[in-house]
Amino acid sequence: MSQLKIRSETEKDLLREQSAEKRSALAVMQEQLNQLQIQTADIALKRSKVLEQIESITKEIEWIQNDEENNLTEEEIEQAVHQWIEKRENYTLTIQENRLKRAEYQQQLSEFDERLKELQRIHKGFLEQLRSMDVKKSRIEFEMNRLNTVLLEEYEMDCEEAVEVAIELEDVEEIRKKVKLLKQSIEELGPVNLTAIEEYERVLERHTFLTEQRNDLVEAHDTLNETIKEMDEEMSTRFKESFDMIQQQFREVFRELFGGGHADLILLEPDNLLETGIEIVAQPPGKKLQSLSLLSGGERALTAIALLFAILNTRPVPFVILDEVEAALDEANVERYSAYLRKLSSDTQFIVITHRKGTMEGADVLYGITMQESGVSKLVSVKLEEEAVLVGQRSD
Repeated sequence: MSQLKIRSETEKDLLREQSAEKRSALAVMQEQLNQLQIQTADIALKRSKVLEQIESITKEIEWIQNDEENNLTEEEIEQAVHQWIEKRENYTLTIQENRLKRAEYQQQLSEFDERLKELQRIHKGFLEQLRSMDVKKSRIEFEMNRLNTVLLEEYEMDCEEAVEVAIELEDVEEIRKKVKLLKQSIEELGPVNLTAIEEYERVLERHTFLTEQRNDLVEAHDTLNETIKEMDEEMSTRFKESFDMIQQQFREVFRELFGGGHADLILLEPDNLLETGIEIVAQPPGKKLQSLSLLSGGERALTAIALLFAILNTRPVPFVILDEVEAALDEANVERYSAYLRKLSSDTQFIVITHRKGTMEGADVLYGITMQESGVSKLVSVKLEEEAVLVGQRSD
């Protein structure tokens, strides 16, 4: 009896798994049916527009061929033809004027872009001046604090008291000499130090030790500077090599993903590779070359994907996770994105989180979460290669 029960439970589990797989396949087929319905509606709309154009052209042909019903003389027809020719010439002239205006606007836009770059450069200079002034301010504040400390320790007065008793000096150097002589005289008036010899030996020993320490520190400082210089040179060389490879790959991947166009990576400070910024410029097909910030959302997303793929082509990694990076793309670009993923999958394993059908169609395995019962989630997986084999066997 227990064996029958276990067998029954096993059969139920198998039936549940088969039911889940059938539901998943049904969902995929339902989505395909919806897409086909949308395409059918689009084709029907285009067909109706074409039929309307055919009907309009047929009416015009009948109107031209039926001279008796039109009741138009040859002179009236020639006059009408001249009128249409004049209208066409006027429209042609208007189009040429608009093209000239568009060229002028594009020239103005280029000038505005140059002006913007110049203003940004000036703004950067002002920021550098501001930072320099902040450093000078910090130095002045430090010097003021030091002088206040000297006033308090040596003369037992603060800054306000010093300002009150201060007098204007005509010969500063002469006054300094007098102050030095007075200090020496005061020191000479002090008691005789009977332990001066022992103190000298102690100070001399301390001085020798500190001198050796200083020499060691200076030598270590020079060694560190040399090491830092070598590291900077090595980092600059490796950065330039990697940048050149990524730049070349980015140009090729951009053209492949966009179906044409041009893109580039530009170093903002090519003479300072360790601190330079990098600007991305792109020219999708049919548009002018412009900065990444001026592109549309989908174009920016596809350009960023092209840069990611360029880096992967330059330095392949074994494992990559992509979380809805193609959400802003249209269907055509999603297909190009999916095809390029398939191209890179020979060297890199991709885990892609997506809701786009085009990306799903390029995957090897699909994973989803279903909730057949309330509060109970279940993982569903579909291996597309096995599904394709099963579909082929069924069709045979």
